[in-house]
Parts: sequence; structure tokens; C-alpha cells
Amino acid sequence: MRASWEYFVSWPQTAKDFAQMSQTKLTMPVLSIGGDKSLGEALGDQMKLVATNVTVVIVKNAGHWILEEQPKQTTDALVKFL
Repeated sequence: MRASWEYFVSWPQTAKDFAQMSQTKLTMPVLSIGGDKSLGEALGDQMKLVATNVTVVIVKNAGHWILEEQPKQTTDALVKFL
């Protein structure tokens, strides 16, 4: 239990670290890919905060496990990005 609670205890420091790191945005191409029934759109919005060249792909009819739920859509998006 102690170890799992430490994860949450670290959040304030993690937020400070991320705020500092996000001052310099990534310039390389970044792919944000997620399911439409999960956090796909929110993940894309988050990546746009820290990167300037973001491609956002929302996989239809998928939740958290996009590759298992929609293997063709996911693979096609990865190959197109690469």
C-alpha cells in the first residue's frame, strides 16, 4: 500500500517538473493516438501543449486498448505516421 500511495504523493512535484519541461516545446513529429471511447481527444490536446508538430488520431470504436480493439485502424495510423 505504501508504494502505491507514493505514486499520488509524487504528483505535486511531477506537475512542477512537467511545467518546467513544457516551456521548451518538442519540435519533432509527435503522434497522439487514442480511442474515441477513452481519452483520445484529451491526449491530443495535452500533446499540443508540449509539442508543435502533433498528429492526433482518434481510433473509432476503441477504448483504452486500441491495438487489441481495432488492430487495422491502429496499424494503419502508425504506418501512415511513420
